[in-house]
Amino acid sequence: MDANHESPNLDFLRSAAVIFVVWFHVLRVFEQNHRVEQKSIGALHSIGSWGVMIFFVHTSLVLMFSLERQQSGFPGEPDYLSFLVRRIFRIYPLSIFVVACVAILKLPVGDTIAGHFIPATLSLGGLLDNVFLIQNLSRTPSIICPLWSLPYEMQMYLFLPALFLFVRKTRSIMPIGILWLAAFFAAIPAEKLDRLGYPNLVEFAPFFLSGIIAYRLTKTRSLELPAWMFPAAAVAITALYLSEPTYMRGWVCSLLMGVCIPQFKEIAAHVAKTVFKVVARYSFGIYLAHFACIWLAFEACARMPIWFQFLVLFTTLASVPYVLYHAIEEPMIHAGARLAAKLRTPKVLVPQREAV
Repeated sequence: MDANHESPNLDFLRSAAVIFVVWFHVLRVFEQNHRVEQKSIGALHSIGSWGVMIFFVHTSLVLMFSLERQQSGFPGEPDYLSFLVRRIFRIYPLSIFVVACVAILKLPVGDTIAGHFIPATLSLGGLLDNVFLIQNLSRTPSIICPLWSLPYEMQMYLFLPALFLFVRKTRSIMPIGILWLAAFFAAIPAEKLDRLGYPNLVEFAPFFLSGIIAYRLTKTRSLELPAWMFPAAAVAITALYLSEPTYMRGWVCSLLMGVCIPQFKEIAAHVAKTVFKVVARYSFGIYLAHFACIWLAFEACARMPIWFQFLVLFTTLASVPYVLYHAIEEPMIHAGARLAAKLRTPKVLVPQREAV
């Protein structure tokens, strides 16, 4: 696993994360509307939170690789502005489009209560908070439920270039391990501050730092464990988290995931690689759109047979992210890359000819 090659293992991890989130939201609606006892589902209610935690670990690792490629193309320190430009073009166009669609169509997808969807009550200022992804700072509800995690990602991006330089200048895992421990102990009181209404970015720092530990471990000798063991290890860590789904358990499990990621050979089975690559490619669109797809299937089509509801769900989950990716996400990724490249291109000053 390195910065210059695609990783089927990381595609698997991202695919698992988005499936966990979708599964969680389907469970929340389905169990209430079809009288499935919560006890029969148990700790699976926390599978969505674990999916987001995996996203955080995965994202920080992938962006460390991105910064490494940027540095190899432009020797020296990574350019902070070009990095942020890429991330802004990667996240904001699609998230703004989704926010605009929900607001214009007045979709009731702010959250669910007792299996029924409810809209987020937002002022104009609250809507702008969703547009700029600062809901966690203003304590504003997200206009569509899954949007809550994006502010934490965007704010963590501000620190990633500095963390990249820190990791690249250290020859040992020890300094980043100490930083993770510092974040762990700082996050314990932060969880209490969250209940009092204070911004809680520190609470999520251990998840991102676990991905940075994974990046640092890719620079050391891997155990080269068989590829089939990676999904097994991911299942075991997931089960460990679900056995006691607390933030503290999540921090520890995210660290275990970060340590495990570089220790396995890449998945080589062609079918598995293809499936994981496709799901990972459209995962951002799936993440942002799936809540509305679930609303359409189970509430807007509530009078239809259950088989038809699931048909609507699977059809929209496959088609909507596909359209969003090719119409918005991919073009904006390329636009951001072009702009970032221009920002990094040295400007050569051409001397002007003296007037005769």
